[in-house]
Amino acid sequence: SDSCSECAPGTFAASSGQGECTRCPHPLSSGRAGVTCTVCQKDYYLLESADPADIFNSPAEYCKICPLNAVCPDNTTLSSLVIPRGFWRASLSSAVLTECGSFGGDADASETRCVGSEPVVGEGSRRRRMAAAGSEYCASDFKGPEC
Repeated sequence: SDSCSECAPGTFAASSGQGECTRCPHPLSSGRAGVTCTVCQKDYYLLESADPADIFNSPAEYCKICPLNAVCPDNTTLSSLVIPRGFWRASLSSAVLTECGSFGGDADASETRCVGSEPVVGEGSRRRRMAAAGSEYCASDFKGPEC
């Protein structure tokens, strides 16, 4: 066919004008109009950046299953894992989430201290990032491991 149409996310056309979109190999995904699959799909995260060809040829080596209790939308990297309220991690290079204890407080104490990195109401899809190891996962006036 002489007409081109964009490939949907999760598919790619190896060359423009190919006319047919191919599903990305599991667990990879692509953006709209992708010519290759170099991002990890939802529920996976990219362990480390690498050459796009290496990621495409060895997706299981680079895309890892989202850690327990974390949230991994499409195109998540280790540093951009979404950490829910009530959880904490030591650094952007850690996939280990620690549940914050209540330490004698009420049932909501851990979520009050450990605010995670989920979007805050009114911030849209923007994620809060850590400025220093663990500090942005803690509410103000709290710091350190498990806040």
